[in-house]
Amino acid sequence: MNKYYLIRHGQKTGHAGDPELTEHGKIQAAKTGEYFREKNIFEIFSSTYNRTKETSDIINKILNIEIKYDDRLRERMNWGSIPDQTLEDFLQEWEYSNHHRDFKPKAGLSSLESGNNAFEALTEINNQVDNKNILVVTHGGVISDLLRNIFDEKELIKNNPSFIIDKLDQLMKECSITTITFDNNKFKLIEIASVKHLV
Repeated sequence: MNKYYLIRHGQKTGHAGDPELTEHGKIQAAKTGEYFREKNIFEIFSSTYNRTKETSDIINKILNIEIKYDDRLRERMNWGSIPDQTLEDFLQEWEYSNHHRDFKPKAGLSSLESGNNAFEALTEINNQVDNKNILVVTHGGVISDLLRNIFDEKELIKNNPSFIIDKLDQLMKECSITTITFDNNKFKLIEIASVKHLV
């Protein structure tokens, strides 16, 4: 059985493009690394944006294991990909893509495509290793897209009855940990967006 800890990156700066972590985000990442110190993590897989790479690097100062970077773990839409797009326009398109999962944005992927990419990345890992604990440092949208692709709505709501399915990404706070396992060719949901380690 493989166990996956899906981690959203730490708090990022507020500018468009490929922002870095804030000082608070760096603290969040360090706390996350401390949480995993004794959890026998095999590898880290990371999105290739600055905020995820920096989060992975800070975590890895504690774990000292291999980091593998994968473009399939990048956020489905990124503010700054379209010249002069306002944050308001970006968020409006993002919300529309949450409700219409096959919608292809002006720049980026649909929610379904994003979830499929993450699923493909995890499937490759499952084909290569077994009985490992693996960190996946990615984005809130990617985590919610993946969950919506592999679990039905009843299972997601059972794990956290307070959320609305189209707003699942809003549960993914910075450096939150979502835990799933893969055993007997099936994914199982353990916990969504825990932030207990950040207290």
